[in-house]
Amino acid sequence: MVEPWPIIASQEAFHNRWLHVTIDTVQLPTGHVYDYTTIHRDKAGVAAVVFNARGQLLLEQEYRLPVGEVIYQLPGGLADPHEDPAECIRRELREETGLYAGHMRYLGSFWNNPASSNGRSILYVCRDIQAAGATQHDTAEFMTWDWYDLDWVKARVLDGTIRERVVICALAYLWLAGEIA
Repeated sequence: MVEPWPIIASQEAFHNRWLHVTIDTVQLPTGHVYDYTTIHRDKAGVAAVVFNARGQLLLEQEYRLPVGEVIYQLPGGLADPHEDPAECIRRELREETGLYAGHMRYLGSFWNNPASSNGRSILYVCRDIQAAGATQHDTAEFMTWDWYDLDWVKARVLDGTIRERVVICALAYLWLAGEIA
């Protein structure tokens, strides 16, 4: 039977406004003691799966330093600890694209990488899109966005152009909900 590992000791190794890292000394089921590094996210990630009236999906392009590439991604960000995820998505969509979603529906949530982090992402489908004013990017946000046909998006996932987990999970949730084939 698989059971939780007892934590013998925990030490914070790093902390900033985005995350903190701990090294937890745990006892494995074999009795061995092991140091496990965990990245803690105090804020949930949120993402908007935005469709226009023609059924096209909004994707942003932004350079991501850790992978050294310009990637395709969904609009989104981090929700403050007591911020409603739907309101956070509305805020992030407006800040990053200058758009407002008239209709929103919860799609699902997932762990980003439970082997190394407690981070999770929450997805909402957004429709009835309207202009909401100028964008307000954060200091380190440099992005563009456009509308893409779903067949193009699915083909880019299959050929490896799109490898970003939130986009791929959003497509999976849409498929499971019967919204796309």
